[in-house]
Amino acid sequence: MNNRFKALVTGLVFLMAACGDPGNVPKEYIQKDKMSKILVDMTLADAYGNEVSALTAGAVTDSVRQEKVKIYYKQILDLHQVSVKDFMASYNWYESHPDRMKDVFEKVQADIAARKNILGNPVEENAPVKFRMKSFFPNAEKAFLLPASDTVRPFIKRQP
Repeated sequence: MNNRFKALVTGLVFLMAACGDPGNVPKEYIQKDKMSKILVDMTLADAYGNEVSALTAGAVTDSVRQEKVKIYYKQILDLHQVSVKDFMASYNWYESHPDRMKDVFEKVQADIAARKNILGNPVEENAPVKFRMKSFFPNAEKAFLLPASDTVRPFIKRQP
């Protein structure tokens, strides 16, 4: 009886140690917050690559667009100080753990939705003027509004 109890306790200890915390990511992989920030940047880079290829005068093949987006991805990984090897290992780990991948993508969606809400709808009349003007003036974010009027002027360096 005593041996059975010891075997049962030992088995339970091993079982609990093997399960671990279901929400944790092992230390050798990129953690959820950092992974979600990287994926947000990659999503925005992909959208930018699609938009730029659609706006170019000549037809840009998909393979050329993909090469440009790969360059953006590498720059994003460099910005976050993550190697391609570490990112791919972490991404593969997240793919094999769908519950944690779901958490990461929920954070990505929330971040992108928050950014979209800040910008507003470009069609709406009450959207920021800089946002509505971007289709006419590509450098509209460098413009400023005079407080007394709705006149937009290009950025001018202040004189001393």
